[in-house]
Parts: sequence; structure tokens; C-alpha cells
Amino acid sequence: MRFLIRLAVLALAAVGAKALYDKLAPKQEQLRGTADTFLDRTSTAARELGSQVSTAAQRVASTAKSGAQDVRETAERESDALRATASAQADEMTSAAKDAKDEATRVLQEPPTSPSPSVSSPSSSS
Repeated sequence: MRFLIRLAVLALAAVGAKALYDKLAPKQEQLRGTADTFLDRTSTAARELGSQVSTAAQRVASTAKSGAQDVRETAERESDALRATASAQADEMTSAAKDAKDEATRVLQEPPTSPSPSVSSPSSSS
């Protein structure tokens, strides 16, 4: 008896599997077509996205390079201006130092002046 029950359950399972196969087999091509369409669309979108990302990265790199070049040029201009200003100030200070040296030399080379008569010496007041 058990054997017959088991055989009946097995037969019902086989009938259910066959019914499921008959129901889903025609949709296999439709589902496969849907998957292929989805795969094609996503592949195309991924390629386009990759292209856009690559283009954007190139633009960012180009902009960064241009910005760095602008910074370098500005720094060079300002450095040149600073050097010119420092050189002019150094020349001015050198000239002022030379003038001060010449004046000091002239003063030191002048003969001493005699004391003025209004100043009385300690020996003449007695």
C-alpha cells in the first residue's frame, strides 16, 4: 500500500512538472529576447557612459593644466617684479651709503675750525 501511495505522489509530481514545462517553455524565447534586449541596452549605455567619463576626465585634466600654467606665469611675473623692486631698492641704498661715506670722508678731511672768540679759555680769564 505504501508503495502505491508513493507511486501516486511520484506520478502527480511528474504531471505537475510536465504542466509547468508546457506553460513556461513557450515563454523561454520571449524571456531570452527580453534579457538580450536588456543586455544590449545596458551595454550601449555603459559604453556611452565610459566615453562621457573619459571626455570629462580629459577636460578636467586640461583645465587643471591650464590653471597650473596660469599660476606659474603669474608667479614668474610677480617674481620678476619683486626682483626689479629689490634691485632698485638695493641700488638706492648703495647710492645712499656711498653718499654718506663721501660726506663722512669730506667732513673728516676738512681742517678743524678754530674756536670762536666768544669762548673764553681758562688761562685768559685770570
